[in-house]
Amino acid sequence: MYILEYSEDFGGPEDDFAFQKTTIVYEMSGSIYRAYSRKRYASKEEIQFGDMFSTNKIQGALIFPEFSDKFTKAERPSDCSTCPQYPALIRETWIEEVKTCEILKKNPHPNIAQYHGCAVVNDGSIRGIYFTKYDQTLMGKVNPAGRNKIDFAYERRGADRAEVDRWMEGISQGLKHLHGLGIVHNDLNPCNIMFQGDTPVIIDFDSARPHGHNLSLVKRTHGWHREKTKVALPMNDLAALQEIQLWLLGEIEQFQF
Repeated sequence: MYILEYSEDFGGPEDDFAFQKTTIVYEMSGSIYRAYSRKRYASKEEIQFGDMFSTNKIQGALIFPEFSDKFTKAERPSDCSTCPQYPALIRETWIEEVKTCEILKKNPHPNIAQYHGCAVVNDGSIRGIYFTKYDQTLMGKVNPAGRNKIDFAYERRGADRAEVDRWMEGISQGLKHLHGLGIVHNDLNPCNIMFQGDTPVIIDFDSARPHGHNLSLVKRTHGWHREKTKVALPMNDLAALQEIQLWLLGEIEQFQF
């Protein structure tokens, strides 16, 4: 079993909006399936086959969007990585990401991942998105052992503030550019920031939506956002950026999420 994608579903009365289930998309023996779990996960590696229920096989046409001449088609450049995506809801989720990436391609920024186009197969469907290949994630750079949020932060007390401030400034500039284009990332976390040398670069735009968009069906990472937030607003990203800074400096007492 190979986990392709997962997202958390929330619901309930407005005054008790809470986690309901995790939607999981996985591949097994060449077929793709969608299932659900009552558990929450910090990474794909934590998901176990025994956690899942209500499993259904998914037809490829429901997953892979059709390529449009409004999008950029690209052969894989040697200095790029491909990011195959399998939206846990509907293929329109992926189309939204490509639309965002096309805007970013026309409006590049050194702190935003450089998009090169879509990988398109013979049937005209999109099977991947090409970006410049970066060195490593912020998570991998500072927390290669994968310690949980609290344990890692305890060990960061007394961290080099000048270095953290430098990274935060770069990420902040990337967000400022993104917000200036009317786009909110909505899933900023240490795994969605990469480095080119010592320059931080924001990646992963499958949760990015226009300012004011409803987020009820948008995947976000547990522990790095306010779970009752339902609208795409720049403050979502700014709060996440502050949380990352607190995490890097070990200031656990001030955690927001």
